[in-house]
Amino acid sequence: MAEVLEEKIQELLSSRTELADRLGNLEKLKAETNERVYKRIRQDYQDQLDSILSSISAERGTLEGKVSELKREIEQKEKRYTEESDKVDELNLRAKLKEYDANDGSFRSELEDARHSRAATGSELEKLRSELGDLNKVLKDVDEATSARKSASTASSRASVDDSLDEPIDLELDDEIGKKESAGGSETKCPSCGHLNPPQKLFCENCGSSLDEEEPLDDDFDLVDDDLDL
Repeated sequence: MAEVLEEKIQELLSSRTELADRLGNLEKLKAETNERVYKRIRQDYQDQLDSILSSISAERGTLEGKVSELKREIEQKEKRYTEESDKVDELNLRAKLKEYDANDGSFRSELEDARHSRAATGSELEKLRSELGDLNKVLKDVDEATSARKSASTASSRASVDDSLDEPIDLELDDEIGKKESAGGSETKCPSCGHLNPPQKLFCENCGSSLDEEEPLDDDFDLVDDDLDL
């Protein structure tokens, strides 16, 4: 099962690398290539690459499930291997303690069976660990592939933002703002309280003071106090 999955994933990763190389070479030939043809081929390669990366991501879930299954199986095998090793050690120790006759056929058969079981379990355990290592390597390759895809997508998004920053400013909007500012500049400021009034107002909306500018007094005009006795 794991070998089939690994082979399928490796084929996808190989195809991804091949398409990525083609895209890179196409970019180098851009200057000497018909623009319409360049865009068509580039889009074709990009569509294939996106499809492959999607397939890799889909298979990743299956691989993770297999990895979890292998870990559980390895844990069980390790427990079994420990028990079988303890049995071999126990038989040897009992023989040293003269509990069993080392030359007894029944004892020797039991000891041989225990050693054989331990060796078989150890071989299975080694195979499972190797299989787990291979799957973890494939998962790492998948992570790198999907990470490269995300990085490319992020770079594309940043490029779009940069392009939008270079767009010309809306002059009509600026004109409208200018008009509003100009209109605001024609308002009449109250000489008493400083309130800005519409230009057609004669009296301040806030304090009622006259908004007409006072005419300057004639310097040659003499003020005479009518009550002054001559």
